[in-house]
Amino acid sequence: MIIRLISVFVLSTALLSGCSIYKMDIQQGNYITQEAISQLKPGMNRSEVQEVLGTPLLTDDFRQNRWDYVFYIEEKGQVSKKSSLAVFFNDQGIVSDIRQD
Repeated sequence: MIIRLISVFVLSTALLSGCSIYKMDIQQGNYITQEAISQLKPGMNRSEVQEVLGTPLLTDDFRQNRWDYVFYIEEKGQVSKKSSLAVFFNDQGIVSDIRQD
């Protein structure tokens, strides 16, 4: 009986040691290139910004004059690349400021 129990333990340990935890690469948000950022200019309207950068990842219900574009890649559980861009509009919907991390 003890030999059988030891055999089951050794066999299960050998089978489980071949298993590893796979961590999938995760890409979140809009990847904004430097070329796209250089196309942004104060004075552009919302539709022109959306044409250049795409739909913003975050829009604030309380401050509708700010669009946030956030991007990160997580590889094997660690964030390897992260960037953010905030576009601010005036009351007429025209770009007044652009901030990049």
